[in-house]
Amino acid sequence: MEYQPNTKNITGEGGIIASIAPDSIAADLGLQPGDTIVSIGTQRLRDVIDYRFSVADEQIEVLVRSADGGETVYEIEKDPDEDLGVEFVEPLFDRLRTCNNKCPFCFLTQMPRGFRKTLYLKDDDYRLSFLYANFVTFTNLNDADWQRIEQQRLSPLHISVHATDPFWRAIMLGKRDVPDVREQIRRLGAAGIEVHTQIVACPGANDAEVLRATIEDLLALRPIVQSIAVVPVGLTKYRFEGKAPKSIQAAIAVHETPEWIDSNWERQPLWSENGKQLPIPLANRPQAAAKPLHDPEMGFCSRLGAATDIPLRTYSGPEAAALIDLIEEYGARCRDQDGMTFVYPSDEFYILAGRPTPAAEFYDDMPQYSNGVGMVRDFLDGWSRARRRLPARLPQPADLAIVSGTLVGPMLEQIAARLNRIEGLNVQVIPVVNAFFGETVTVSGLLTAQDVIPALRASGCSRALLPRVMFDYAAERTIDDYSVQRISEESGVAVALAGEPDEIVRYVRALAHADR
Repeated sequence: MEYQPNTKNITGEGGIIASIAPDSIAADLGLQPGDTIVSIGTQRLRDVIDYRFSVADEQIEVLVRSADGGETVYEIEKDPDEDLGVEFVEPLFDRLRTCNNKCPFCFLTQMPRGFRKTLYLKDDDYRLSFLYANFVTFTNLNDADWQRIEQQRLSPLHISVHATDPFWRAIMLGKRDVPDVREQIRRLGAAGIEVHTQIVACPGANDAEVLRATIEDLLALRPIVQSIAVVPVGLTKYRFEGKAPKSIQAAIAVHETPEWIDSNWERQPLWSENGKQLPIPLANRPQAAAKPLHDPEMGFCSRLGAATDIPLRTYSGPEAAALIDLIEEYGARCRDQDGMTFVYPSDEFYILAGRPTPAAEFYDDMPQYSNGVGMVRDFLDGWSRARRRLPARLPQPADLAIVSGTLVGPMLEQIAARLNRIEGLNVQVIPVVNAFFGETVTVSGLLTAQDVIPALRASGCSRALLPRVMFDYAAERTIDDYSVQRISEESGVAVALAGEPDEIVRYVRALAHADR
């Protein structure tokens, strides 16, 4: 799961200290968790990036505000590369940059009410892109943001492109007047900043020839662009108020409802407040949109006509296979030219198509790993190495459930088959159907405890391994706000987390040594 900040801890007053390393400068100064580092020298700290830049001098002055409100300035001499030894509660200290787009596949419009507020936060902050590889759209930057990105050379950055053609990118972002992402990438390259890009593909919209054009444009921007990932649209059974719009147009229109605009995120202008027409390139103009589009009372997507009257749906197996073929065509060309694949389908496409994932070499140095590209291959290769350390037997019989989303259930069955060769160990895989978000949601990262707990009870197992990705960045809470302990208590099953093959093997080895 991408990093999600807690806005309660973003005060605009500096960085709140979460912990202090023993024998560090901060420990010697007597700083305490809860203290706030307000500024270093003349730089008032906006985030941990400012902190890292400002602390990299031999002599610094640090303004600290204690938890009781008192302020102290510390004059410090140190090595330039020496840190103060503090960790902050949040990486951002000032206002979070929020999203001003209306993407038809926006996950927030597919969430029911009642979860913790951080899950409804429409963040689109370039600093999180730099710090945590979160993908952002670059549609909300001002001149000061650009100046800072260039001065501090925040590289690499991760950009959600979706389509390079302005017409189709406007549809995918649900707004007119989107900046030309190609020009933005060129500007970043001029400042020495590299970019990783993402395309969320929607059937019948930004795939096929639109996808070809996007890939061609991004390949032309190498080496500024370092990688391209294509991932499938994800849809839940929810839309706003539980309604499920059947088209891209209807999904974008959800963002214009008063309930949505006035809820947990910033109010954004309605398309109908601006009657400007988006220029449509002739090469991409839908037939039905060739006639004049002039009604200022209609929403932006309504005035684009047939271009947005496209069913909003997930990919079928044959469609996933066709898309893989398209992308691998470019990957093969890049490997012949540069020795790198460069453009990758996500793992989900291979699973949907029923195809084996490529060898590790296909993924180069795994630049889009956190985006679900190469995770399956890395897991399988890691398992091939880790399984050599499995014990031959257990001293006492044990049963174990391995929980996952339905997407990777077949892969985990291979793991379970090997584990069941251990004398005394009985393993079953539980691919949990996502009743909460709908059966079209098959990934483990969106499992809820409310679906997992009944599956655990029904398994008859006394132990279970849950996928780490179904918990938040800190591995503490599920999307429906359950802790590991609460899941264990309500299911009656001893629960642990595992995200890597090594963790599965360590767990089993611990069972083998439990009574020794």
